[in-house]
Parts: sequence; C-alpha cells; structure tokens
Amino acid sequence: MVEFNIENLPRHVLEQAVKLRDSPKKIYLALFLLGKPSTPTEIAKEVDHARAHVHMRLMELEQMGIVKRVREGRNIKFEVIT
Repeated sequence: MVEFNIENLPRHVLEQAVKLRDSPKKIYLALFLLGKPSTPTEIAKEVDHARAHVHMRLMELEQMGIVKRVREGRNIKFEVIT
C-alpha cells in the first residue's frame, strides 16, 4: 500500500489533490507515487478498492485533464499529467 507523505509531494500535485473528493484524491496520489503508468488493477491494490471503482474514478480524473491513458500493447494504463 502506498504511503502518503504530503511533505514530499510537488506543489502542483498537491494543488490538484486538494480539489478532489477523498476517493479520487487517494487514487490520484497513489498513481503519482507509483511513478509509472499503471493499470487500474495495480492502483486498486495500492488503495484497497475494487478495480471497477478505481477505473471509474480514473475516467473522471481523465475527463478533468489531470491523468491520461497510455496504451502499452493490449493494456491500457494511466499516468498523472505533469
């Protein structure tokens, strides 16, 4: 599980995170801290939520313009837009 130490997060990440509700915020921060494009399944393991829930929240974050999809072969991964 990803540990959230806000003191080590960049300012722009914190500015985006404060605008989000709890669940999307946790997913957004976990995705940032993973440091690589990640699948909803990988993120779900980190935040202890169902994969479907994480995927729905990632779609919301994508519509907000703060994460993007990355296709790697047959897999769809997400990453934070910096």
